[in-house]
Amino acid sequence: MLRLVSLIFLGSFPYLFSLTGDFVFDDSEAIVKNKDVTSRPWVQAFSNDFWGTNLTSNLSHKSYRPLTVITFRLNYVFSGGRLIASHFKITNLALHVACCVIVWRTFQCILGNETAYLLPKWRKDTAFLAALLFAVHPVHVEAVSGIVGRADILAAITFFTSIIFYSKAMTDQSLSYVYLFIVVILSAMSMLFKENGVTVLGFCIVYDIISHFRTNQQTQNEMSNEDSGKKHTNKKSDASILSKSQKSNSLFDSGIRIICLILSIVLLLYERWAVMEGTGPEFKITDNPASFSENFLTRFKTYNYVYFLNFLLLIWPQWLCYDWSMGCIPVLKEVDDYRIIFVIIMYIYGLLFIRALMDKQNKGSTKRLTFLALSLIVIPYIPAANIFYPVGFVIAERILYIPSAGYCLLIIIGFKKLCRKIRKLYQIIIIVLLLTTYALRSMQRSFDWQNEYKLFTQGLSVCPLNAKVHYNVAKVLDARHKTYLAIMEYKEAIRLYPEYYQAMNNLANLLKSQHQFREAENYLRTALIYKQEFPAAWMNLGIVLAATDQYEESEMAYKTALKYRRNYSDAYYNLGNLYLELNKTEDALNSWTRAIKQNSTHALAWTNLLAMLDNTGQIERAMKIVPKALSELHESGAINFAVANIFGKAQRYKEAEAHFLKAIKLLGKSAEAIHYANLGVLYHRWKKYNLAEEMYKKALKIDPKYHSAQKNLKRLELINKT
Repeated sequence: MLRLVSLIFLGSFPYLFSLTGDFVFDDSEAIVKNKDVTSRPWVQAFSNDFWGTNLTSNLSHKSYRPLTVITFRLNYVFSGGRLIASHFKITNLALHVACCVIVWRTFQCILGNETAYLLPKWRKDTAFLAALLFAVHPVHVEAVSGIVGRADILAAITFFTSIIFYSKAMTDQSLSYVYLFIVVILSAMSMLFKENGVTVLGFCIVYDIISHFRTNQQTQNEMSNEDSGKKHTNKKSDASILSKSQKSNSLFDSGIRIICLILSIVLLLYERWAVMEGTGPEFKITDNPASFSENFLTRFKTYNYVYFLNFLLLIWPQWLCYDWSMGCIPVLKEVDDYRIIFVIIMYIYGLLFIRALMDKQNKGSTKRLTFLALSLIVIPYIPAANIFYPVGFVIAERILYIPSAGYCLLIIIGFKKLCRKIRKLYQIIIIVLLLTTYALRSMQRSFDWQNEYKLFTQGLSVCPLNAKVHYNVAKVLDARHKTYLAIMEYKEAIRLYPEYYQAMNNLANLLKSQHQFREAENYLRTALIYKQEFPAAWMNLGIVLAATDQYEESEMAYKTALKYRRNYSDAYYNLGNLYLELNKTEDALNSWTRAIKQNSTHALAWTNLLAMLDNTGQIERAMKIVPKALSELHESGAINFAVANIFGKAQRYKEAEAHFLKAIKLLGKSAEAIHYANLGVLYHRWKKYNLAEEMYKKALKIDPKYHSAQKNLKRLELINKT
C-alpha cells in the first residue's frame, strides 16, 4: 500500500501546481476549434481526423483517433458545455497516474516470468523503481500538460494493459484464448486512441518468443538435474517424458498465439488503411525536411542523428521543446558534418552493449529482461522512425511516452546489477537523486506548458533555428500588444525560412496596423509568389491597396480571395467596406449581407449593415433584420448600440434606452464618447433633459473636444433658461 501511495504521489506531484493553465499550441486546433468536441454528433468523430477534418479531404492530417476525441467531448459535457482547460489538464494527470500504476503491474508481469532465476525481492524492487522512474520522467510533460497528449497516455494505458492480459494468456492455459481475444480488442482500442498503439502486438510476439526460450531452458535444466541424480538406464523417466510433452504443448500454443497476433496486425493495419481510403497524409518539407531529400545518404544520416537525439532526451531530458520542425535540426548533408560523430558513437555503444550482453557471465534471465526492455523502447518507436513511411515531424516528445517505459526498466536493471557492488546507503542516495532530479525538471517543464507565452519563448532557448518557434513567439507578442518585438520575430522567422508565407502575411498585418502600407504590400506580394492560392493574403492585400487608394486593384484582390475560398465572410465584409468607400451603398449592403450569410455571427458585418441602413434612412428595412441580428449577437455591445440607434429613429424610446444601456454595460471600459452622446440625444428627444445633460457630460468627460456633445449641451442650457 505504501508503494502504491508513493507511486501515485510521485506521478502527480510535478504537475499539481501547474494545472491552472490555458489551452496551448495544438490544443487550439484539436479541442477549441474542433466541432467534434463541441457541437457535432458524437459519431462524427469516427468520420473525421483528430483535428475535425473529414478523412477523405486532401487537407486531412489522416491522424485517426476517434476514441481520444470522444474523451475530449466527455470533458466538455461534464464541464457543463464549457471548454475549461484546467478540467482537461486534471483528466490528463489522472490518466497519467493510472498509467504509472498499470506500468508497475506490467513490469511485475514481465519480471514475474523469471521466477526461477530472480529473487522475489529483486523482482519487486526492480518493477517498483522502474515505475517510479517512469512516473517522474520529464519527457512525459508534453503528453500530460499538453492536452492533446492524452492520445499518447490513453494509447499507453491500453498498450500496457494488453501486455498484462497477454502474460495471463501465456500462463493460464484454460483461458488462454479468452485473454488473447481481450489483447486484440485492447490493441485495437489503443490504435484508436493513437496509431502507434497497435505496436503492442509486435511487442507481445517478442515477449512470447523470449518467454518460450526461458521455458525451454528451464525444462532443460530440470531434465539435467533429474538425470544427474539417477543412474544411467535405457528407459526414459516419466518426468523426462512429461517435460518433453509440456515442451511440445508450449511450443504449439506459442505458435498459435503468435499466428493470431500476426493476423491481427495485418487486419488492423488493413482497416486503418481502409479508413484513409488508401491515401496517406501530405506533409510539407518544413514538417520533416530529411524525408524530402532525394539523397539516400542524407536521409540515412539525418534519421540516425534524430534517433540519437531521441535517446539523449530519455537519458538527460534537459533540452525539451514543443516543436522540432522547420530547421530546428538541420539535415546532415555534408560528409564532414561534425554531428556524424554522435551517430558513430551511438552505434559503437550499441555494439559494445550487445557484446557485453552476450557475455557468458550474464545470466540468461538478465539477457532476456534486457532484450525485452530494449524491445519496449524500439518497437513502439518504429512508426515514428521514418522506416516504412515518412512522418510529419522530426522529434515529438510525446511519442516517447511508451518507449520511455522500456528505458526506465533498462536503467533499473542496470542499477540493480550495480547495487551488488556498492553499499545500500549509496544505492538509496543514487536513486533518490535521480528521482528528485527528474521530478524537479518535470515540475519546471510543466510550468512552461501553462500558457503559450512561456511555452513559445522557452522554445527559443532550445531551437533558435526553428522558424516556426519565432513565428509563434511573434503571435503571442502581438497578442500582448508588443508590436515592435512581434515584427522583429516575424522578420527573423522569414530570415530563417525565406518561403514562410504565413509569417509574411502576419507581418504585413502588423505593418498595416502601423500604417507602413508599402512594406506590408511587398510582403503580401512575396507571400503570394510562394502560395498563389492563399485567400487570407489576397484579402489583406485588398485592405492595404484600399488604404493606398488603389481601389480597382483592391477589388480584384478581394475577388481573387473569394475565388480561392468561396465562403470567406471576412473577404465579403472588407469588400463591402471598399464599396462604401466608393459610395456604392447597395453593393456594400449586398456584400455585408453575404458575409452574414456565410457567418451569421459576423459582428462587424452586422454592425456596418445596420449602421448603413440607419444612416441612409432605411429604418423599416433595418427593423426587419433587427430581430435576426439580436438573436445571433444579443450579447454584442456594438450590435445593441446599432439597434438602439435604429429604435431611437423609429421613436421607440423605451426599447432604444434599454439597448443603449445594455451596450454601455457590455462595452464597459471600452465605451466611447459616442455611446453616451447618442444616449443623450435619445433622452433629449424624449424630453428627459436631466438625463440627457448627464449623458452629454459623461461623453465630454471621455472626450472633452467631442463637438456634438458640446453643441447639444448648449441647446439644453437654452431650453432650461426658457
